[in-house]
Amino acid sequence: MYGGIGMKKKSKKVVYTLLIVFLFAMAVMTIVSRIMNESHIPEVETQTPRSGTLVLEAVGRGVTRFGTLEDTRVEETQFFEDTYFVEGYFFEKDYLDNVSVGSMVKLSIEGESIEGTLVAKMYNYREDTMDVLISLPEGKKYAAGCEVDFVLEDARVKYPTCISRELVYEGDDGYYIYVLKEQNSILGNITIAVKTPIHILAQNERAVAVAEELASDVQVILKGVPLEDGMRVRKREW
Repeated sequence: MYGGIGMKKKSKKVVYTLLIVFLFAMAVMTIVSRIMNESHIPEVETQTPRSGTLVLEAVGRGVTRFGTLEDTRVEETQFFEDTYFVEGYFFEKDYLDNVSVGSMVKLSIEGESIEGTLVAKMYNYREDTMDVLISLPEGKKYAAGCEVDFVLEDARVKYPTCISRELVYEGDDGYYIYVLKEQNSILGNITIAVKTPIHILAQNERAVAVAEELASDVQVILKGVPLEDGMRVRKREW
């Protein structure tokens, strides 16, 4: 009788021991699995949007003229006598907000590159353009009525939301970025990459101005890691 009780106690002890070992093994496997999964999660870098001033190229078109200035919106003393000048407009009127009279403008007249001077700019309410008058270098004759393309290379325009070009992707459906967002899951809080469409207002070689009002604490993911919408990622900690 006592021998049977002893055997039962030993059996229970063995069962408890095996159960503890099993639970410990499961815990170890879970930790190892989590570590392995974590090691396969792409590590990404992020940047935040900001307001900024972009240095842009203001592009325009006009026509060569010869004579005295007859535009009532400009002081008559701009041209004292008959002279060659270009009458035209810039396509993006906002680019001229911080451009002062006297700025140099590069023109292409009949295939020849010429540098002129911005002598006047006037907003055209009817056409919603920025009309301009550009004086041409003296000592040379130009064909009046000739179509002219011109560019002002150092237009500076301020935008409320700017991001680096390194953040922007281009697809068949337009431009987009990936934003880092937190999400609740069975593993707790995780971070994922969310594909977010954007509309570009202006851009140069380094930065892009977007129409969307992105909050200053939004984490935008840099290029470098292949991403998909909803993909789990981990922010690099410096």
